[in-house]
Amino acid sequence: MPVFIAVIAGGLIGAIWSNGFGALIGAAVGWLLHRSVQQGRLIASLQAALKALQAKQAAPAVLPLRLPPEAMAPPAPAAANLVGSAAAAAPAPMAAPRSAQASPDGLTRPAASPAAATIAPPIAPRRPTPPPPPSPLASLKAWLFGGNTIVKAGVGILFIGLAFLAKFATERVQVPVEVRLAGIAAVAVVLLVIGWRLRVRRAGYAQVLQGGAVAVLYLTLFVAFRFYGVLAVGPVFALMVLVAALAAALAVLQNARALAVIGALGGFAAPLLISTGSGNHVALFSYYLVLDLGIAAVAWHRTWRSLNLIGFLGTFIVATAWGVLKYQPAHYASSQGFLIAFFLLFVAIMLMPARQQSVNDPTQPARSDAWVQSSLLFGLPTITFALQHGLVGHTDYGTAVSALLLAAFYVALAWWARSRPRLALNFEASLAVGTVFLTLVIPFALDARSTAGAWALEGAGLVWLGLRQARGLARAFGYALLLLAGLAMLLGHDRFGAPTAFFNAYFFNGLMAAAASLAAALFVKRLAQPAAASAGVLARSEGAAEPLLIAWGTLWLLAAAALQIDSFVPARLQSAAWLACFSGTALLYTLLSVRLAWPRVGLPPMAHAPLHLLGALSSAVALKPPFEDGGLWAWPLALLAHGVVVWRLAPAWPAVGREVVHAFGVLVLALLGALQGRAITAAWGDALSAWSWLGWLVVPAALLWLLPRPATAQRWPVSAAPAAYQWIAALVLTIGLLLWTLLANLASNGSAAPLPHVPLLNPLDLGIGVALLASWRWLKSDAAQRALVRSPAVPTAVLGVAGFVWLNAMLVRAFHHYGGVPFQADAWVHSLAVQTGITLLWSVTALVLMWLSARRAQRLLWMVGAALLGAVVLKLLLVDLSGSGTVTRIVSFIGVGVLMLVIGYVAPLPGKGDRHVST
Repeated sequence: MPVFIAVIAGGLIGAIWSNGFGALIGAAVGWLLHRSVQQGRLIASLQAALKALQAKQAAPAVLPLRLPPEAMAPPAPAAANLVGSAAAAAPAPMAAPRSAQASPDGLTRPAASPAAATIAPPIAPRRPTPPPPPSPLASLKAWLFGGNTIVKAGVGILFIGLAFLAKFATERVQVPVEVRLAGIAAVAVVLLVIGWRLRVRRAGYAQVLQGGAVAVLYLTLFVAFRFYGVLAVGPVFALMVLVAALAAALAVLQNARALAVIGALGGFAAPLLISTGSGNHVALFSYYLVLDLGIAAVAWHRTWRSLNLIGFLGTFIVATAWGVLKYQPAHYASSQGFLIAFFLLFVAIMLMPARQQSVNDPTQPARSDAWVQSSLLFGLPTITFALQHGLVGHTDYGTAVSALLLAAFYVALAWWARSRPRLALNFEASLAVGTVFLTLVIPFALDARSTAGAWALEGAGLVWLGLRQARGLARAFGYALLLLAGLAMLLGHDRFGAPTAFFNAYFFNGLMAAAASLAAALFVKRLAQPAAASAGVLARSEGAAEPLLIAWGTLWLLAAAALQIDSFVPARLQSAAWLACFSGTALLYTLLSVRLAWPRVGLPPMAHAPLHLLGALSSAVALKPPFEDGGLWAWPLALLAHGVVVWRLAPAWPAVGREVVHAFGVLVLALLGALQGRAITAAWGDALSAWSWLGWLVVPAALLWLLPRPATAQRWPVSAAPAAYQWIAALVLTIGLLLWTLLANLASNGSAAPLPHVPLLNPLDLGIGVALLASWRWLKSDAAQRALVRSPAVPTAVLGVAGFVWLNAMLVRAFHHYGGVPFQADAWVHSLAVQTGITLLWSVTALVLMWLSARRAQRLLWMVGAALLGAVVLKLLLVDLSGSGTVTRIVSFIGVGVLMLVIGYVAPLPGKGDRHVST
């Protein structure tokens, strides 16, 4: 109600202010004001509850003191008398006092005194829970803004100002350069001395001053050498080494990471601030090498990963920029030397924190800035390989050889670190990096077509190694390589096009990739369970890897076969080639499953029979004889493969899959027999004759006649899956034969030259009768009756409809052969004789149905006859009435009328209480 009042009030006010839109805004504002009041009250109540809860938690806890057994003994006599007198003087209480409480055994025992009840046993102090390690962003923020931030900023500004001062003085002030440089150096020395003197009283302040002084000294030496030539290469290099050693020593002696960081930042920034763009890379990288040696000296004594990261980023960012903008082929030798030196130096720096951990405390937990170490573990080889590719990418196999050398280096590093527990992270990372570079050798040394197979084999090896050693990272790389092999093959096909020789790179690499995928799946099957106990989540979820790898290997086999068939097999033989491919794959997987006791690799052959059924259906649609264009050898091979598969593999399959495959096999055989029978009899007459249709019938009808027999159920392969043959396959064959009868009745005129046409005794009608009889025999079999137990009238209804169509077609064919009526639907419609015959046939059929139903008390059958009779009447009124002056129409009406009178007399409607009793 308050909400409603607030919304209505706001809407009225808004409407007064600004009509309809104002009413909408006012209602919204009213609702918001009401919600604000409600939320204010809720917040106030929550604050009151919070204060009450805090007050309750702040109250001292009163813990009961459990008295020893001797304290429960009766008091001494004197005390007892005193207590008794006191009790006598006291008024009688209304209830038992709190000092006496009933125990579970029914005795009243004294309770502890209030003083004793408030005495709590001492509680052992809990060890404080260490705070969680700060995130890298928090650590960086704490260093930048923690401590004396103003001093840090001041030193940075002072350093930049001195650099600009040096540059300004160079351009405008006519003072000897030696004096200028000496003055700047003197300022740096003064700052250094002041910082050293204040190292104890003002440690943070002193470290900032010393860091700035070190950076200025770096700047001065570099300018003296590079721009003015005051110092030669030898002296300036020695002095830079001395300054680097001095900064490292000061940082280590004072445990001052800030000093080391500031010195490093200043040192790396100096060349950038005063650069003139001349591009003397030897001097630049020699200078950076000295700086990095100083960082390495500090890393030997202190684990300052942030300092290592500064050195790494400063060096390689500048090196990458110089390589993109300034590198020339003439610089190759010096550039290669510097790149190798920087790489080896930072690998050494990367390993030094592990040494520090073992020296200080081997049990010390991992630091919160371990992400810096990871940056060196993976960032260093990545940027090194990228720069190396820029140096040697234009030479043949230069990048491949570089990747191979890096792979060998990291594998050797992993081998060295494997027996050192404190280098476990380095071992894992080095092994992974070595694997990656070994993988990169392949695409740079081979073309994309060969890369796929090599990557797949390497991936299978990594899966095996990862499972044997319970290492998830190795397995992850292996799975990734098996997946990337497909991408490499696609790129190779897009670049090189279709193969030109039968034995080509695509074919061999496809086979290698398929073999590698299947091998990896086998490794997972045999080794995943032992690895699951020690490899964590990846191994426990690796159960899906085996079927996926089997599917991936199967896809590789089919892809290789598809490329070969499309490129080298003529179009008319490609169907046979695919049959052979499917059959060969099924036999291969059967062999693997049986010899290696590998159930899951036996599952893909479940698709063997369905694929062959699709092939047979496609031949049926095209009316292609199955034994042409290579089918004479391909189809027997397919049936042989099917037999081997259902013999050796089907018993281990799920029941549904086993029955479907068995059923599909017999359906393939039936369809092949029908196609071949049609191919044999098609030449005996034209398309409308009975011969071309009878060829379809022989094999399916024979199979449907044999399958329901009890003796057939005792023979293999029917005995292996009786339901598949006597229910699934038989049902499909029955449906097929009934459809065949329908199509044959509609499409064939029944001619069977040189034999004359005799109704019911001609070859077509005899064939239709055989098909209906075989269908009726199966529908009455035990298998069909068990399945149709809830619909026992279905077989009768189906066969009744098929027989009725057959009778009409037989009548039409008789008029065609004896009355000269063309075998066409238009001719049947316009032929008075055909229409009269159909009318009389329907009437007689209705009479028979209604008479039989009246005798057997079957109301449903009588209703069917009555419906047919109604159709006859409707036909008389709509069709036959138009020709009432002709003899045929007269015969139709008179005949139907007489039959209806007969029906009304001999076949009345059975009563509802009548029941049919089978005789």
